[in-house]
Amino acid sequence: MSSNRPEKIADLLKREVSLILSQQVKDPRLQNINITAVKVSDDIGIAYFYYTVIGKSIKKNESKIGNDILSKLSGMIRSKLSKIIEIRRVPKIIFKFDESIEYSENIEKLLKNLK
Repeated sequence: MSSNRPEKIADLLKREVSLILSQQVKDPRLQNINITAVKVSDDIGIAYFYYTVIGKSIKKNESKIGNDILSKLSGMIRSKLSKIIEIRRVPKIIFKFDESIEYSENIEKLLKNLK
């Protein structure tokens, strides 16, 4: 097995799940969801999808609501993936809110205030 196989599968999953969310999921609460990164475990058993919401400063409770909706959709997304991609076992999907963008914005604000 290739050592970079998890990264290749992560790239493929990111592309396909982004397409599914943008084209097939009609929930208006998920319109501005952006998948920022995907990390796949070494055994390809679990895929962590990190997401953010475009164009909006998001509060903690809103990220939880988005997380709940995405978690409920993960089974449907996994089912669609099994029909699209050709791997033996589609990994379990876990969505996590990506706080790194918000964190970097806060650091930028602090640096601007120091000037």
